[in-house]
Amino acid sequence: MSNHYVVLSRKYRPKNLNDLIGQEVMAQFIRTCLDENKVPHAFLFHGIRGVGKTTTARILARCLSCTGTGDDSSIHRSSPCGICRSCLAIDRDSHMDVMEFDAASRTGVDDVREIIESTQYAPALGKFKIFIIDEVHMLSKSAFNSLLKTLEEPPLHVKFIFATTELNKVPETVLSRCMTFQLNPIPTVKLAGYILNIANKEGFVIEEEAADIVATESGGSVRDALSILDQIMMLSYRDKNITSDTVIKVIGRARRCDIEEILELILASKTSEAVQLAERVIVNGCAPFALYGGLQSALYRRITERVKKKDGKLSTLLYLWQIFLKQTENMKSAEHPEHVLIAAIIILAYTASFPNIESMMIKNTQANQNKSDSLIQKILTKFPGSDVTEVE
Repeated sequence: MSNHYVVLSRKYRPKNLNDLIGQEVMAQFIRTCLDENKVPHAFLFHGIRGVGKTTTARILARCLSCTGTGDDSSIHRSSPCGICRSCLAIDRDSHMDVMEFDAASRTGVDDVREIIESTQYAPALGKFKIFIIDEVHMLSKSAFNSLLKTLEEPPLHVKFIFATTELNKVPETVLSRCMTFQLNPIPTVKLAGYILNIANKEGFVIEEEAADIVATESGGSVRDALSILDQIMMLSYRDKNITSDTVIKVIGRARRCDIEEILELILASKTSEAVQLAERVIVNGCAPFALYGGLQSALYRRITERVKKKDGKLSTLLYLWQIFLKQTENMKSAEHPEHVLIAAIIILAYTASFPNIESMMIKNTQANQNKSDSLIQKILTKFPGSDVTEVE
């Protein structure tokens, strides 16, 4: 039995399409291709880091390589058996027909020629020779050009699977030869539920708020979320209890309730109280950038809620949003970003006390109406027999 520690992102890496989270549409398409035996010769998966591009590529390779154990071994499998020689070899990363290349370190023409030469040989164990090229956008222009002909008309036993975080750097000539899929960032609610499930499997009790903070901090990346959870579990190893306070200590974030309270104080122009609470949150371990980002996100939620409710009173919130955007660069360049943060809170709180455009428009409209009524009455009084009392 091995005593080597395996990080959560590797330990819980999905091995079939059903285990992927947040990519249901793509998984269903691939499942249909496999079950209907209509598999394109080249796939390209793109998206932000940690959403499952390489994992999906390996799952697809596993499905294509599975030989099964019965009479149905001639068809593609959207659910690999997990017990045939091919499945077991892929689980050990030792399948001789599945070759994975890192284009970040192998970018040249010679590296691509090695791939092209390998395509001429029939598969030895599975049904296909499968080439997974990660970070494919890192290939040089000449390397891309040398790959084009083979990519357009590969041998029937060859499948290419590409993955990239920067689709815009992949030439159009390559994109046009691939079936392209975007892997979306995982929604916060779904990722928080996944974190709760993993923590429970590891024997930890985790607060829902703590899981929500981790999910929010990861920005939709499953790998980032599990990396953060790894750190938190190390800190909570003795009591097996993960609280929001523990998460805040590890990643330097603030509670959502504290962020919302600071924003409420800003909108109410309670400058001193807002500054005091912000300073207390920073002292308790929240990084200034994290608090600033949290306030900006809270303001964004407030604006979008007003829009959805068709509440026209948006001018003050939008003006505060512009201030946030302008102060972002100051935060990045400041020697002491916490000073810029406190100054920004003061500016925001004072700005929130200014009359908003909507109320000023209403006052101006009422004043103009009064002036108009007065003028009409003066005109009518000049004509004998006019009944000015009928004018409202």
